[in-house]
Amino acid sequence: MKLFYQLTLIVTVIILMVGPSTLAQESISVTAEKWEANFREHLTFTVSAKSEVEITKVELFYQIVGQLAASRNEAKFTPGKSIAAEFKIDQTEPANYMPPGTEVEYWWKITDANDNKLKTDKKTLLYLDNRHDWQKLQNKRLTLYWYEGESDFGQRLFDRANQALDTLETNVGVTVEHSLKIFIYTNHQDLLDAVYTSAKDWTGGVAFTEFGVVVLGISPDQLEWGLKATTHEISHLVIHQAMSNSLGQLPTWLDEGIAVYNENQEQLDEDFRFILEAAVKKNDLMTLRSLTSPFPADTMLANLAYGESGAVVKFIIDTYGSKGMAKLLKIFAEGALPDEALQQALGVDTDGLDNAWRATLGLPPLPGTETKSATEGESLPESTSEKVAPKNTATIAPQPTPTTEKKQNPLSWLPCLAGILPLAFFGAWARRNN
Repeated sequence: MKLFYQLTLIVTVIILMVGPSTLAQESISVTAEKWEANFREHLTFTVSAKSEVEITKVELFYQIVGQLAASRNEAKFTPGKSIAAEFKIDQTEPANYMPPGTEVEYWWKITDANDNKLKTDKKTLLYLDNRHDWQKLQNKRLTLYWYEGESDFGQRLFDRANQALDTLETNVGVTVEHSLKIFIYTNHQDLLDAVYTSAKDWTGGVAFTEFGVVVLGISPDQLEWGLKATTHEISHLVIHQAMSNSLGQLPTWLDEGIAVYNENQEQLDEDFRFILEAAVKKNDLMTLRSLTSPFPADTMLANLAYGESGAVVKFIIDTYGSKGMAKLLKIFAEGALPDEALQQALGVDTDGLDNAWRATLGLPPLPGTETKSATEGESLPESTSEKVAPKNTATIAPQPTPTTEKKQNPLSWLPCLAGILPLAFFGAWARRNN
């Protein structure tokens, strides 16, 4: 009898240690679960479960991989001891839009009438545009998808994207933290059908920085433009990752300037070179302070803003090296304001950097500012061996519209504002294809 009481006591202690929540889960079991999707229509989750008592509540939780917030949603079902529940994300609603390549982590929480609860293990799905038969190239840093064009077409874009990532690591000091995805749509209408319903007719591509996805419209006969556009937009994704968990925000000239710098390893693109050289001759450049905020809506001024930004980023890298640029980005990530970050990293404020760059162009200092030389900064490399070889900048290239017209047109580019890569006007495409 004494042994019986001892065993009873042990069992009671075990029950108390395990706790009611663990035992409760044993009364609920999942018999089936799945998901299915039609791109731009719906993403639907279903689960079947049974319990010893009536199931009264079924919730679906989902979270975009790489983002902090999770969504909690009540599924539709008829209460009972055996249920089949469903929750549908309506992808025709702009607020629910997910770009191709979105990774979604999801799990279920099921509750019965006795308040027993079961939480399923988390699973991850890849939401793709299932209207096309995709080819892909992949490594740890990047996956490129395309559905039309030979293997060489995809390989060229894939190689350029990886080269862009290498340049960002070597010259700018930032690396890929989460794998990136690039989707290449062959024609403009397919592109528009793939992005959110508010996309404009002139949209040539979109960088979804929160999702780590770039969507571009590039046909096989637009490869040269596509190489530059891919480089520019993937640069934004990497910079966004580097700043995503930070307290600070990059000034527009630095964010766009890095992307412009990364496009072309030899010389400034002719469209930006044309308008930048004209502004230098007239001593009519915009101040770097004015480029801290979003770029002008006026096309010509936007072109100048991109050209200046790329040129200033090149000046920083050539003068202070990759270590100086990496230090600058790190200080921005800690929440510093532009003048503070520049002063700590390079030894000059915004006006001082502006004047130092202007001096290399043979221009006088900005009115009302002190002349400051880049060589006065404490962060300059001690020897030229630490410097990065000069690499000129290029501009973002909006998707071209075919034409045979051939003329100089400084208005042939539109800005990459709000992550949207616009279509080009006639002149730029003609100069690249004739």
